[in-house]
Amino acid sequence: MRESINLEKALEIIKKNMTSIVVLTLITGVIAALITFFLIPPRYQAQTQILVSESEETKNTSDQDIETSLQLIGTYSDILQSPIVLENVINNLELDKSFSSLSEQITVVNQEQSQVLTVTVTDESMEEAQRIVNEIVNVFQEQVTSIMNVDNVSILSPSNLEADTEPVSPNPLINITVGIVVGLLLGLTLAFSRAYFDKSVRNEEDAEHYLDMPVVGSIARIEE
Repeated sequence: MRESINLEKALEIIKKNMTSIVVLTLITGVIAALITFFLIPPRYQAQTQILVSESEETKNTSDQDIETSLQLIGTYSDILQSPIVLENVINNLELDKSFSSLSEQITVVNQEQSQVLTVTVTDESMEEAQRIVNEIVNVFQEQVTSIMNVDNVSILSPSNLEADTEPVSPNPLINITVGIVVGLLLGLTLAFSRAYFDKSVRNEEDAEHYLDMPVVGSIARIEE
C-alpha cells in the first residue's frame, strides 16, 4: 500500500508540473474574464426611499404613532410588490414584462425600527431601472391613500441617473479571481492524481517504495 505523500514529495510534484499548473490557471482566468466582459450583460440598480410617518390628521407625533407606523412597514412592503401596484406600473410605462418577471427585479428593505423603506430595482438598463423604481413609488403612494385610507407616505429620495451609474454585476475582480482559483485547484488536482496513479519505476527509491523490497543490484545504462 502506498504511503501518503509528504511535504517534500508534494513540492517535487508541484515543481515537476509547474508549467501545466500555470498554463491551466491562466487559461481559466482568461476564460472567466472573457465570460465576464463579453457574455454576461451588466446589470444596474436604481433605488429610492419612502418614509412611513404619521397621517396628516395627527401632526403631533407620539410614541404610539411611531409604533403604528413601524407596524405598517410590513404591510406597505407587501403592497409595494403586489399586483395592484406592479400591474399599474407595467401599464403606465408600457413595459414588455409580466407581473412575475417584474417582481423578481424588485427588492424592498427596511432597517429594524426604521420608518424608511428602500425600494431597489435591478435591470440591464440603468434608465429603465430608474424609470421603474420611480413609477413604483408614485403608484404606491396613490394606491396606499385609497387602500389604507391614509396619507402617510412621503418620497424621500427619487432615483436619479447621476447617483446610479455603475453596474452592480458582474464583478470582474471576483469572477476572474474565482476563475484563477478554479484553474489552480484543477491543475494541482491533475498533478497529484497523475503522480498518485503513476506506477513507473524510475530509480532505486521507486523500486523499494512500490515493491516494499530492498534493491540488491542495478543495471547501468550502456551507451552505444
